[in-house]
Amino acid sequence: MVKGAYLFPLIAAILLAVLESDLLYRLQEQNLFLHSPLFFEQQTVKAGGVLTWTGCYLTQFFYYPMLGAGLLCLLWAFLMWMLSRAFHIPSSWMPLTLVPVACLLLTIVDLGYWTYYLKLPGHAFDATIGSIVAVGLVWIYRILPRRYGLSVLFIAFSTCISYPLFGFYGLLATMLMGIIAWQMKGGHLTDSIAALLAIIMVPWVCYQYAYHETNLVNIYWTALPVFAMRQESYFAYNLPYVALVASLVLLAVGRPAKINKWIQTAVLTATMCCVTIFWYKDGNFHKELSMSRSIEQQDWQEVLNTAKTVKDEPTRAMCMMQNLALFRLGKQGKELFNYPNGAKRPDAPFPIRMVHTFGKMLYLQYGIPNYCFRWCVEDGVEYGWSVEKLKLMVKCSILNGESVAAQRFVNMLKKTDFHKEWAKKYEEYIYNPHLVIQDRELGPILPLLRSDDFLTGDQSQLEMFLIEHILSGPGATLEQQDLAAMTMYYYKNNPYKIAEQ
Repeated sequence: MVKGAYLFPLIAAILLAVLESDLLYRLQEQNLFLHSPLFFEQQTVKAGGVLTWTGCYLTQFFYYPMLGAGLLCLLWAFLMWMLSRAFHIPSSWMPLTLVPVACLLLTIVDLGYWTYYLKLPGHAFDATIGSIVAVGLVWIYRILPRRYGLSVLFIAFSTCISYPLFGFYGLLATMLMGIIAWQMKGGHLTDSIAALLAIIMVPWVCYQYAYHETNLVNIYWTALPVFAMRQESYFAYNLPYVALVASLVLLAVGRPAKINKWIQTAVLTATMCCVTIFWYKDGNFHKELSMSRSIEQQDWQEVLNTAKTVKDEPTRAMCMMQNLALFRLGKQGKELFNYPNGAKRPDAPFPIRMVHTFGKMLYLQYGIPNYCFRWCVEDGVEYGWSVEKLKLMVKCSILNGESVAAQRFVNMLKKTDFHKEWAKKYEEYIYNPHLVIQDRELGPILPLLRSDDFLTGDQSQLEMFLIEHILSGPGATLEQQDLAAMTMYYYKNNPYKIAEQ
């Protein structure tokens, strides 16, 4: 039974690596970790900064999806082992520890398009690390001697330390200590009152004297993701976190040895059903991820191969990426209308703009680096800086001949673990501009560059702006003429509305 329970993290990690390889890779592209004191200081200006710093560090291992998923597997197995110790769960009831792990899995696989909008750094690992810290503190509290007021002192001391470092999860640990105090000799009311006071006072004191950048309404939820956009909240995305806290509270309150086996079976069955139901399965979302990853690798034929496998009506992003691949391969004349066409809206309850997802990359590939750079800056300020944005800004700066800016972003990427070689490669182009024409990606973009690439306003309507830009050009090069011809023929026969995307 015990060994069988530990198979779940392994199975979950394998499913992640196999089914969500492109998503895991995208998570590390939307992440940024720099080996520098300044980066650490930027993370720790808010409560929970050490947690997000650690989460950013671990997220970068998704560069190799199997490696990142393997790290998650080990952490989840370690959490299960700690749960059994902290809450005195008998070995026969170890499967109950799968419930928190299933909740942690859902915090990753139910995001969908929130991947591009979440502002919490390292969110893929934050909940896992935070849960391990919370359960570890509970375990220490349980094994402390019940004399000389040590338990009360530990509650106060651990909250004062864990909240600044781990945010909400430090308060979660304190709450769990206050709950299990009623099941232990020598604790009871005194420890519970101490826990309650610590939960109320520590965040407020930290807000008043240390962490002024945190909004007062969020001081108790810091280091948790905020699923809100344009003053509208989407509470459904918080359910895995609610279920995680509820499962830990139930483990602290309940006595597993008295739980009926049928109840245990029902709980585990419901858990597996919830994971299956709430795992985000939108085919278009996954196709978009696959196509964008192929474009980054300059595998244009794979972009078209992916487009051919689409069974549902495609989104406009998919259509634009497949048309770009046709243009790069010179197949637009023969195969332009041989691929699926559509304008299905992204499967999300909130508005999605292509400029926030794949638009920056499309602007660059179509020879409009200034708009790519502009949206990288805007999204970097709003949603946080990432490896993807820095890479795009390097390419834009090189194409525009802005060597100082390019070197600045290259220097930042050289402080990462998995993108150093990429940065060194493009650093060569800064000092040897003649090599750019030989680059597989930047070389074909050069003939598409135009002197009228200045900023006006695209109103976040990327495709309409691209159409107007391409068709209004002078056609100074053969590549510009080919692109204009393809655009004119394609959109003349395109029955779908595109202005809103």
